[in-house]
Amino acid sequence: MIGFDHTQPDFGVKEYLENCGFIPDGISLLMTWIEFPLSHSGLTEEKKLAPCECSYGAHPYSPQRPRQDWTNYQLAALIRELHKYGIKVYLCFFNITSYEDEAGQKVIGNFCKDHLYLCETTRSGKQLGTINVLKRMSDGRFFEDIFQERTVTTLTDYDFDGIQIADGISSGRLSLQEGDYSDDMVEQFLHETGLTLPCEIAAVAEHDEESSLRRAAWIWQENRYAWIRFHCNRWEKFYCKFAARLKKAGKEAVFNNAWTRDPFEAIYRYGVDYRKLKDLGFCGCMPEDVSAGLAILSQEDNGYLMTDHQRRQIHYDFLAALMQIRAAMPKLKITPLAGVHDTMEQWGVLEHMPTSMSRNVFCNLNTMFWNGQKTVPITDGPWFCLSDSLSREQWSFIQKNWDIGNAGIPHSAAGFAWLWSDTLLDREVKQFIERRNTPGHFLLSSLLAAGAPLHTILRTEDLSGFTGDILAPNPGLLTQDTINQLMQYNRGIVWLIGEPGEWLKLYPIKQLLEEKNDFGGIILGQLNAKGCDTSQKEIFVNTAEYHFNPRTSPEAVGGLWTHPLAYPPISSAFFRAASQLMYKAAGCPKIVLREESCEILSLQMDASRWRVYVANDDYYYNIPSINMGSGRKIISVERLTGYKGYPVPFDGEVFRCRIPGRGMEIFEVITDR
Repeated sequence: MIGFDHTQPDFGVKEYLENCGFIPDGISLLMTWIEFPLSHSGLTEEKKLAPCECSYGAHPYSPQRPRQDWTNYQLAALIRELHKYGIKVYLCFFNITSYEDEAGQKVIGNFCKDHLYLCETTRSGKQLGTINVLKRMSDGRFFEDIFQERTVTTLTDYDFDGIQIADGISSGRLSLQEGDYSDDMVEQFLHETGLTLPCEIAAVAEHDEESSLRRAAWIWQENRYAWIRFHCNRWEKFYCKFAARLKKAGKEAVFNNAWTRDPFEAIYRYGVDYRKLKDLGFCGCMPEDVSAGLAILSQEDNGYLMTDHQRRQIHYDFLAALMQIRAAMPKLKITPLAGVHDTMEQWGVLEHMPTSMSRNVFCNLNTMFWNGQKTVPITDGPWFCLSDSLSREQWSFIQKNWDIGNAGIPHSAAGFAWLWSDTLLDREVKQFIERRNTPGHFLLSSLLAAGAPLHTILRTEDLSGFTGDILAPNPGLLTQDTINQLMQYNRGIVWLIGEPGEWLKLYPIKQLLEEKNDFGGIILGQLNAKGCDTSQKEIFVNTAEYHFNPRTSPEAVGGLWTHPLAYPPISSAFFRAASQLMYKAAGCPKIVLREESCEILSLQMDASRWRVYVANDDYYYNIPSINMGSGRKIISVERLTGYKGYPVPFDGEVFRCRIPGRGMEIFEVITDR
């Protein structure tokens, strides 16, 4: 709301759009707390909105103006004004119950104050200042029914077009390791699963720390998979009800992913299975792509002090997450929430790390998904968070990135395609609980960080129409149907990475790399390759010790999403070697100088025209050299992200370029073939 101005006749809409330089398809208005729909009583009389409904968290100023006191009537009029431009307006709020006023005093909403038992409860029995939307009212009714009905009424009365189901509403805030372990949620869990508490575990425990901790340990350590599946089922019911109510009212919805997580971690950490939501009629999923901002946040922001390696890895973790979110929901619109700046939380990618924002845009637009018929980008366009107080020049910079980065549909993405399997995901979750095996998301992000040419993803059922080399993760967990598909694939080489299981005994696999360690081992190999002699394979001996106990060891920082899960410490040398072998096989453009710090993404637009995207992981300039591969001689190189007076030197098959810290530059390269 602070992005608009109620002192102007049109509430500042024209000024806002002039700054944008375009008319957006939609705008989401953040009302901060869950009290907004819960205390809504219609529009029969004019009432002041709460300060936290007039600006995020009630922060008193933005760079553009001080917070204004809005009324419900003015909000309705603002929505009408935005509708005049054909802009859809969505309602957004979090599951928080309170805000701090300017005197530093906590203000709790009236409904929430009367229903504090609905708050999320930790493993020790402590209640937080956030509502668990899956809980029940004191009279036994599910809170979600009351909450959803009041939300739909609020949408209808104000004439919102729909809702952005956001933080704490799209999933719980607590990781499943930490909560919600209230008496209510435990009772629901026991009722659904048919499990019975041991006699030494109390059914009523949330007000006694020792009893609550004992009960939480029994659930997480002894019945973790059941606890995870219970939450997946509860969230599916929550979303099914919400989708039906919204559809009946003619309202749309887009839902955030579970605390920025990929499909594997969404299930394991938060009990949300995206695959159960993809056919419910939502208009899209809004993955929170906060990698550019997360990498520069402080110890206090993230809950721990990140190492330099962890900060570098974040970009690849989020890119791998987007790839797999697209594969898990192949027909749903995927519209990432691009972090720009936040005037309340006081971080600004646009102001303090714009090069990193450019890199995100270029990667999101040019990482591909094979949909069974053609190759398309993994995303369908962005949302921007937060968009208040952005100047015309800042919007121009944002739009320029998206315009330049949008290459259109390429002939092909150079390199390999990553294979996605729904059934593999289920098996990975089980194995992670039992043995702490390495899931596909970690393998993919680690390979990307090592520079592997992996910029396409496809689903197993679409394999029959694809041409090119593919990489299948964790072959030891694949179903027999998937194995049969891979055995019959003949339009490229099937590569395998992960723990092989029984594959080495049962199928012709040419092993290229093997890491021997004390926590499972890993191979890179080729299926059905001619000459399966393994005597030439390269062997790595990893002496790293891994003392994490899958059953009893807790995740760091309470399983908070900002901290990576404790994965088996596979050596970076293995992933670097795998990347080199893949480049050699693919014959695609490759970094040959500064490859330890730089990343490359290549699209072949036609027979001799390439788009080459070169990124820099360091916080300072790097000047890498790129070889176009397969003996291709360069005819011309143009840096699309710079001005024409900045020539790019090249010689034969190689060109050199200057890449800014944490940034990415785009080059159009014409070759002789």
